[in-house]
Amino acid sequence: MSGAIAASHRPCKPPPSLLAPRRLALTTPLKSVALLLLAGAALFLYSQTAARSSVSSGAARPLYSPTVESVGGARAIWELPAAAPARAVLFIAHGCRCHPENFWPPSSRCPGCVGLPEDVAITVRALERRFAVLAVASARECWSLGREVSATKRAIRSWAAKNGLGGLPVVALGASSGGYFVSRLAAEMNLAAVVIMIAEGAFGSAGAPAAVYPPAMFVHMPKDRRRAALVERNSKMLMKSGVEVKELRSLELPLTPTLLSDRIPGLDRGLSEKIWTAFKDDGFIDEKGYMRDDGRATPWKDALVRRGLGEEVSQWAEHIQEELNLAYGYHEMTSLHADEMFDWIEKHLS
Repeated sequence: MSGAIAASHRPCKPPPSLLAPRRLALTTPLKSVALLLLAGAALFLYSQTAARSSVSSGAARPLYSPTVESVGGARAIWELPAAAPARAVLFIAHGCRCHPENFWPPSSRCPGCVGLPEDVAITVRALERRFAVLAVASARECWSLGREVSATKRAIRSWAAKNGLGGLPVVALGASSGGYFVSRLAAEMNLAAVVIMIAEGAFGSAGAPAAVYPPAMFVHMPKDRRRAALVERNSKMLMKSGVEVKELRSLELPLTPTLLSDRIPGLDRGLSEKIWTAFKDDGFIDEKGYMRDDGRATPWKDALVRRGLGEEVSQWAEHIQEELNLAYGYHEMTSLHADEMFDWIEKHLS
């Protein structure tokens, strides 16, 4: 590579297969071998770091043995917990331009997986708590709220029955476009709970959902004031209809020298510190370390390329982008409250 960092399309990116040729286009065979070795080392560090996190929590270690297949005609990735048997099913709906591959790290069973840190952290927590995890790709760039809802309902049920999970409670979690989608799915499918992340949900002009609606959790970022107001409106509407509602607010984080290495398994602490220094020197963060602008609007890639860090950062570009968006606290998948979220979910499984 010439040092340029691969273009990012966060909140999510195209399938990794579309980016791989561009990232591996090198000038010499020796350089190609070196980069392949580096990628292998990063994958090993990713799995080792995640394993240490799982062991330190005292929970069963996830095997990272996902299955990639078609479920109901849609591309899907799923995994059963290592500590059998599963106690519930967690269906995950990604956001616009996102993919199921974001929720698992690369492995021999899913070489196309991306493993974005916030997404994977949610998968890890779910597997540790004995949830069978199913992530399905939307038919188009974003989820639709018509026939796709009914098709997904059928897909979840058939997949659960096929894998001996038919009698288990089902929980749905969706972010952004996926949040709207699961809010509508909850009105058509018997769910134990629904988690609507960085979205206010889609309840239609009629207001309160028909029939029985499951307990609902809104996980949102109050810096997005417009969406926060809509979350408050819909929360009141649901509660007025007798629905249990829980709200979790994800606030902005200061960018510290080790925030990226702390939250991205496999990313070297030294690189994290170099990135922080560049952000500090270029004024991307204020005197307290907070991002001055959303990560998507910050020209951080150009700043790192100017410092000769382009190739070193390239393989982590999407991961870094996600954490910068999280730090700014406006619109991003978040695992910051994952334990509290799953504690709440588990109360509704019986």
